[in-house]
Amino acid sequence: MTLKKRISKLDPSLAATGAFYISDPSDVYYLSGFRGTFGKIVTRKKKSYFITDPRYEGAVVNSPIAETFDIVITRSFRESLDLLLKGTSVVKASKNISLQEYLALLDLGKKVEFDESVMALRMIKDPDEIGIIKKAVAINEKAILHLNSILKPGITELDLSIEFDYYIRKHGADSSSFSSIIAFGSNGAVPHHGTSSRKLKVNDLVLIDAGAKYKGYCSDLTRVIAFGIIKPRLLTIQFNYNLVQKAKKEALKFYKEGALIRDADIAARKYLDQYGLGRFFTHSLGHAIGLDIHEAPSVSGKETGRFKKGMVFSCEPGIYLDKKYGIRIEDDYLITGNMPEKLGKLSDSLIISG
Repeated sequence: MTLKKRISKLDPSLAATGAFYISDPSDVYYLSGFRGTFGKIVTRKKKSYFITDPRYEGAVVNSPIAETFDIVITRSFRESLDLLLKGTSVVKASKNISLQEYLALLDLGKKVEFDESVMALRMIKDPDEIGIIKKAVAINEKAILHLNSILKPGITELDLSIEFDYYIRKHGADSSSFSSIIAFGSNGAVPHHGTSSRKLKVNDLVLIDAGAKYKGYCSDLTRVIAFGIIKPRLLTIQFNYNLVQKAKKEALKFYKEGALIRDADIAARKYLDQYGLGRFFTHSLGHAIGLDIHEAPSVSGKETGRFKKGMVFSCEPGIYLDKKYGIRIEDDYLITGNMPEKLGKLSDSLIISG
């Protein structure tokens, strides 16, 4: 979808005396392709403006942004905003607007209405976006396999986190999608463990939750590696792992157009409950993915919406056994008509290493 088409989709919801004020960096990037530190958009009925400061003038006026927007190079943002909003009474803005910007609009005499039209557009990915996310996933999968290949006693969680960031950047990623969660042994029992200097030991279960960002779009994968674990402990871990894997498959039956999103979360929990493990599944099943690592909607038991074709979600059931280990399996999926399309190729089976 071209930038002009994206902007034009906002027109129907604008009155003649209204405007959109768009300042969230991800929204700005989605509508303009701009990645700098200062860029704002004001769009009115059939007229859109891109506002930035002199630092970006050369880059913006010679880019596709100038083909979609009237460019405003500002030295006084408040004065420019006042001029662009002249004649408007209502300004629509995302709930992510900063307090400072919200108060500035009020001070200009505007009524501010919270509106998530841009996020609604972002929920449905076009073919170009899907291709980019697939590339982000591919880089991510290669990085996880690379981390597995360098595991050895004494390497730290922090070592792996740094290596992940280096590897994905070397293979084309912009950056990591978020601070990687690398957890050895009992640290894996904490779902959002802070990566530490803990050293790897033989008989550790390794949990890697990491993401690569490519051309602005995120991926998010989790894999578990059994490092030097032998029977009978390995058999117990494998049994629990298989249950989480099956819970994921049960949830994915609902990852299809028209299904209630909450039913996927409920299905995973119901399956784990049969084996007394539901109480150890302590977070939601997943979340939408795109320019931000966590986008709306969330795949939780409280979500009232339905899956729509073109949405991209993670699916990540897990169990966390206090002071023992954690198991989480996560992949990214595109919602289609009847069954989800997995956006990667890496098996979700337990990885045996060492």
